[in-house]
Amino acid sequence: MVVNVFLFDDFEVMDAFGPVQIFGCVPEHFYIRFISLRGGLITGKQGIKVWTEPLNPIEIEDIFLIPGGKGVKSFLHTEGDKGQQLLKQAVEEAAFCVMVQNASAMLAKTGLLFHRQVADYGYDENWKRMFTVGINYINGENWISDGKYYSSSTTIAALDMTLGLIGDMLDIDIAEKAAEEIGYSWDSNLYL
Repeated sequence: MVVNVFLFDDFEVMDAFGPVQIFGCVPEHFYIRFISLRGGLITGKQGIKVWTEPLNPIEIEDIFLIPGGKGVKSFLHTEGDKGQQLLKQAVEEAAFCVMVQNASAMLAKTGLLFHRQVADYGYDENWKRMFTVGINYINGENWISDGKYYSSSTTIAALDMTLGLIGDMLDIDIAEKAAEEIGYSWDSNLYL
């Protein structure tokens, strides 16, 4: 399965690379590729530079992962309707969409999360309300799945969410193996 990691300038590095490390523990099941709207070099909030392929929505399949970070706000204000439309098309093509922290705001503006449950995240409440009409943000949950949409409230919760997705897609034993490989103490009983 392909994990399409969608990056943008000032993305939160651990939001992307925490889940990537987990998916990378089972390479027999997951192939990871990094994409952005136009392709090329993308710089994360912590200064990490990642070479990306340009987003072509018809090439998207399997998993579409969106990290959070302060770059979400910039993306929403600078990419306009064309960028939002490409993002929407890509997510529609994916079998699963994984959103970390405020990444759900990117999809909220596309309308894809209307009447969906999403894990609440700590962020500027006024800004968040501008994009969240009709979305049921659940407070106090680390991560939530609603159909093909998986969302986490924090960077660390994204690790649990990723393991939960692997358990849903493949098998709980594979998820436990990945957690063990990275030395992460995952309580799979909470997943069940």
